[in-house]
Amino acid sequence: LRVDSRLSMVFPNKGVPFFDLDLSFLLNNSNTPINISGSIPFNKKDKLDLRLNGNGKFIELVDIFADDYFTFNKGNITLRMIIKGTVNKPIANGFVFIKDSEIDIYSNVIKNINSTIIFDFDQIEIKRFEASDDDSGNIFIKGVLPFYSKGSLNDKDISLITNNFNIKSN
Repeated sequence: LRVDSRLSMVFPNKGVPFFDLDLSFLLNNSNTPINISGSIPFNKKDKLDLRLNGNGKFIELVDIFADDYFTFNKGNITLRMIIKGTVNKPIANGFVFIKDSEIDIYSNVIKNINSTIIFDFDQIEIKRFEASDDDSGNIFIKGVLPFYSKGSLNDKDISLITNNFNIKSN
């Protein structure tokens, strides 16, 4: 893991102080970085402005920090995200595309993962998530859930369909 970074504290004459950051992570001699840039305010109630670009390497970073509980075996994952709002209540706008991927989570191989997930301000929309386990079981997920408001659950739901899909615990 190689990190190129610029982090500064900005104290404007008028306005709120904030952290200004520009980080790039390079994994395993890759030429494709994970980029995080933008500003984080000191005060948790002030405006947040971050951009995250994963280009398939973000999941490998998760793999590094997850120790033996999660392993990304193969596939393509693209992540783009703009995070606004406040630190206390961030608003995400972006997407995750997963294509022909395979992971090992708690010694369970989940393969043939294909998905489109949209972060749409205050909700997450799973346009499509499908995967299979080692024993030819399948799982399909589709739907929308809000991040914060329980009151808006009435018109949001998640459909989860399984066909002999098994996750084993140790």
